Amino acid sequence: MSSPANPPLAPAMDASEASQGTLAKLLARGSAWALAGYAASQLLRLGLNLTLWRLLMPDAFGLMAIVSAVMQGLSMFSDIGIGPSIIQHERGDEPGYLNTAWSIQVARGTLLFLFAMLAAVPVARFYGNPQLGPLILVVALDLLISGFNSTKLFTASRQIALGRLTIIDLASQFSGLVVTVSIAYVTRSIWALVWGGLAATLSKLVASHLALPGIKNRFSWEPANAAVLLKFGRWVFLSTVLTFAAMQSDRLIFGKLISIAELGVYNIANVWASIPLAIVGRVFDVALFPALCRFNNDDTAFERTFRKIRRPWLILAGWQCSCLIAGGPALIRFLYDRRAADAEWIVQILAASMWLFALENANGTALMARGYPKFVAAGNLAKLLAMIVFIPLGMKLRGFFGGVVGYALSEFFRYVVSVATLAYLRVKIFRHDALMTGLVLLTTSIGLLTGRWLRAQLVSLTAHLPRLSAFIEAATIATIVGIGWALAFLRHRAQLRSAEGPGLA
Repeated sequence: MSSPANPPLAPAMDASEASQGTLAKLLARGSAWALAGYAASQLLRLGLNLTLWRLLMPDAFGLMAIVSAVMQGLSMFSDIGIGPSIIQHERGDEPGYLNTAWSIQVARGTLLFLFAMLAAVPVARFYGNPQLGPLILVVALDLLISGFNSTKLFTASRQIALGRLTIIDLASQFSGLVVTVSIAYVTRSIWALVWGGLAATLSKLVASHLALPGIKNRFSWEPANAAVLLKFGRWVFLSTVLTFAAMQSDRLIFGKLISIAELGVYNIANVWASIPLAIVGRVFDVALFPALCRFNNDDTAFERTFRKIRRPWLILAGWQCSCLIAGGPALIRFLYDRRAADAEWIVQILAASMWLFALENANGTALMARGYPKFVAAGNLAKLLAMIVFIPLGMKLRGFFGGVVGYALSEFFRYVVSVATLAYLRVKIFRHDALMTGLVLLTTSIGLLTGRWLRAQLVSLTAHLPRLSAFIEAATIATIVGIGWALAFLRHRAQLRSAEGPGLA
């Protein structure tokens, strides 16, 4: 149901090509790389998080939460969808199109750097913390450096060639980790986070130009290509502005309403709660989106592909959300000291909202592939309006706890918009989502009951080993909950094998 007003899309893949398994092989290989990269990336991320918690004070995490939110806000407020446009558009492999896109990207990064420098002092004054000014000034270099990243990164995503992309991401992340831990060990300073982040960004820049096949970018300006990029980007711009407001403003709002130390604990919980979204978001961006673009002119194939690709990854996300809701407090007790006690209930609330976010993320990917970023923007606007109502209301009724609950509730409204829009476009997935959500509730309930029973049984055996008790509780919950989701996955595989006609099974 492609609109004539939308930019030309990548040619649809015909049924014979799909039946030969070309796309299935690309997706299988791409998804495998995405999953392997996710697992390694999360191990590095969580290992760094745990190490820094022991080297730095909670205030450092709170300050960097604000700095990161400001930087992401600047980046998203100027996003014109260069990457998605290269992946989706039929000219996405042409040198003229790629170099024009790169020139726009460099100009955008330079302007963002200059604007961040101007914003540093006002932000520091707003939060009443002079440390934020110099932190933002240096972190702003991140925006300038990443603006020079090669378009080869997008070309590889367009071709669902994720092997080198995954290696580049992990290598840059590892280089940042080494720099961060080394400086933190010597200085015990928040600047370790800053310089480590810059090291990771610089590593990715170099690798994007040297480690991937493709054209060498140079400055170029072709008005026809620029017009296409900017036309597609106008709705992406609005969508990303609203995405920032919907996804990052929680840290900016709470940073004004609670102490910096409390914000640091909130950020710890958010790191764990975002794990389910990290994997599905990565797979949907690098595998589902380019795959759906190939079927954009075939409604039946589009819906079939969408259902088959999203389901196994939502099963994985559902298992993770159930484990975090039921076993998140035990996990926090096992990994952190009492300074992070409030993260126990925060991670449960945020993990519940992340399930809705995972569903909506899949829906948003489908809408982008159909050339309708404006509907993604509408969903983000719905969440933003809900946040404006529910966060202040929650803070008034129950303080910080109520504010977090209000933030979590706002996710429901974005999901409703995405489901309704897909139904309008004849892609009906609500019934499937309702069944999956029921399974999340069931497995979470089993996990909570298991945890309560275990705590009662272990209270005397592990009276002097509370962390051992927490570990046993978290591991048992994950195992019990995993059984239910494993059965769901096996049922899904059986359905695929018994399906008739060409497909992706």
